[in-house]
Formats: sequence, C-alpha cells, structure tokens
Amino acid sequence: MSVASPLHRPSPSHAQNLPYTAVLEIMRAARDNDYDEYSAGGRFVRWDTHESVAPYVPLCKAWEPAATLVLYQSLSIFGADRADKFLATVAEKPELADMVRKLVVGLGDDVEGMDDGNGQAADSIKLIQVIAACPNLTHLQIRPLHASARSVLLPVVRSKSLVALVCAPRLTRSESSWDQMLYSAHFDLLLPTLTSLELDIPLFPQTTFSPRIRHLAPLPLTRLAVHAELRPECVWDLLDAAGSTLEHVYLYFEHLLPIKETADALAKTATSVQTLEFLSNPTIDQLEGFDPDVEPTLDRILPLFKNLRFLAVSTTDISNNLFRLLPPSLKTLRLHGFSTRGMVGIGTEMHNALADLAVDIHLEELSVFDTAEAWGGQEGIAVLERACAARGVRLSYLEDSGEEESEESSD
Repeated sequence: MSVASPLHRPSPSHAQNLPYTAVLEIMRAARDNDYDEYSAGGRFVRWDTHESVAPYVPLCKAWEPAATLVLYQSLSIFGADRADKFLATVAEKPELADMVRKLVVGLGDDVEGMDDGNGQAADSIKLIQVIAACPNLTHLQIRPLHASARSVLLPVVRSKSLVALVCAPRLTRSESSWDQMLYSAHFDLLLPTLTSLELDIPLFPQTTFSPRIRHLAPLPLTRLAVHAELRPECVWDLLDAAGSTLEHVYLYFEHLLPIKETADALAKTATSVQTLEFLSNPTIDQLEGFDPDVEPTLDRILPLFKNLRFLAVSTTDISNNLFRLLPPSLKTLRLHGFSTRGMVGIGTEMHNALADLAVDIHLEELSVFDTAEAWGGQEGIAVLERACAARGVRLSYLEDSGEEESEESSD
C-alpha cells in the first residue's frame, strides 16, 4: 500500500496545462500569504514587496510568465549589490523593468547605520538608476540617500507619474546630518500626479528647516502625512495647495505651531477631510511660555469639519470646550496627552459637557492616552466612564505611564 506524500506536486503535464489566469491567481496567493503585515509604504498607503514569489519563477516553465509578472510588480532594492543585479537583469530584459509598479529603495541596514558617508554617494547613484530604469512606477518609497545624490534624484523622480510617494526615515537612528540634507528642499519632489504624500523624516535637534516654497501649484492630494520638523509655512503651503481634495491628514510636530495661521490653513481642508490626526509634542519650555488664554487651534475650526469621522489630537491643542465643538459626523476621537503641562488643563467642564445629554455628540469610541491626574485622578476617570456609558460610547483609557489599558463599554 502506498501513501501519498504531502509534498506531492502535480505532474509537469498538469502544471503546464493550467491556464495563465489560474497560475496568476496561484502566484498572487503565494504573494499574499507570506506576510502578516505590509512591508512597504507609509501611514496611509502601504503595500507588500513580492520577493516571496521568486522561488516559483524557475519551478515550471509554463508558470514563469505569471510568476515573473507578480514578482516584478513590487520590489525592494536595498544596497548597491542588489541594485547592480537588478540593473544587469533589466539591461538584458528591459520588459522586466516595465512591469515594476511599486518600488522601495534604500542603502540598506549596514550602510544606513554608518555615521560617515563612505561609499554612500556612489551607492545612492546606483539606487537612483534603479528608479530611472522603471518607466511605469506608481508607488515609490525612498529611504534616505546621500545628500550629494539629490541633484540626480530629483529629475528622475519628476519624470515619473507617481501617485504615492513616501520619504521614509533611516532604518537606524543617527545624528549624522547627511540624510537630512537630501530632503531639505523636498518640495521639489511634489508632482502633479501625486494623490498621497508622506514625509516621515527623523527629528534631530540640529535639524535645518527647509526653505519655504511660496507659490505651490494646486495638488490633487487626498492623503498627506508629515512627521518632520518642517518650517510651519511649508505645512501651511501644502495644506493650501491641496485644499479641498484632502481626505486624510496626519501632522506630528515636536514644537508648537502658530495657532491662527495653522487654523486658517487647516480650515481650507474642512469640507473634504474624513480623518485628521493633529499631534504636537512640544518641550516644557515652549508650554511654559504659551498663553493659556489663547483659543487653541482645533477649537477655532472643528465645527467646520462636516465630514470628519476620525480625530486624533493632542491635549495641547484643545480646550475644555472640545466636546461642545465636535461635528455630528465624528465617530472616533483619540486624545493624546504628551505632556503633563497641557496648554489648557482638563477640567470639570469637559466632563460636564460629555455628561450633558443635551450636548449633541454622536461619538461611538473615545480613546484617552494621558495621565489620570490630567483628568481629575481616579474620580475624574470614573466620571468619564459613567458619561460614556450613558451615551453608549466605548471608552479606552491608557495611562501615560504605559500601564495596562482598561476598557469600559456600554451597549
């Protein structure tokens, strides 16, 4: 009696006779099942690279076209060696470069971790040649390259019809300045085809602010994420250029932005934005010098956001009046207390507004990441829990110290 091996493969004739569309679905399944999380992209637009399909390319000659297509649709090229291999391959078979739609390039862990620039300039040029070799790119993630490569990079990126661009941080943190210089004028990377732009750049004390670009052409951005120490005017210009096309906005800074000008810029996105994360984590010195009587940024404009469904905001940018200003469309609210010295301390007025059922609030979920003291201690948290339960709002409270999260829910 014979037992079938679990590794039994179909005979070559069976494999070769599978329709191309069936093989293509097999390759896509192999690609998708290899990842628990997306391996590339940024906060809003994420994707997988398809290296897991590579073993299928030589497996069966009849499968090769479908496996090759899936493999080359999404690639990550880290380091000069992989760049050289890719460039040599597409030099022999240019049609492979035509298949690439999504690409991640970077110097690689071993080089990015170095504090000097030895070899980084030459390696960066090779990686830019990889970008140049792919005429049909739509999604590009650039990890920091050597500063001297900027003049070569920009014309190459401008020649693409990208819809998503992610300028990502180093894989390892360093205080060397070469990786910052590449993006010191990153607005040159703005393209009229972009719908998603993400600038996630390391925050170092010696950061040199990028120069302001005063007259940006209108941009069709629907997604904008900025996690960088940019001059405030640059952010205002980006918001102004995208305006009413923006649907998803993420802004994180480690300094306070000028209130009026920032509120005015955000107001231009109010008719379209559905998710907004506005987070500032300023220094204690900045908070001590701030006037608590000034109306915070979000208080000035929040009622204008008629389509807002998700809001994450730092407690330095709101007042006790927050719950009275929430638009009816808002379903999820997250409050982040980065500092025990918020611009306006949480008080009983905020609790009262939430508890007052006459106040029109349509929240489904409230998450608070803060110290208990900021909310009146355990007694204040208990008031918050009861108010949420009365409204059927799911409350998640996480102590700022990193203690276990406690959840209260009400049907």
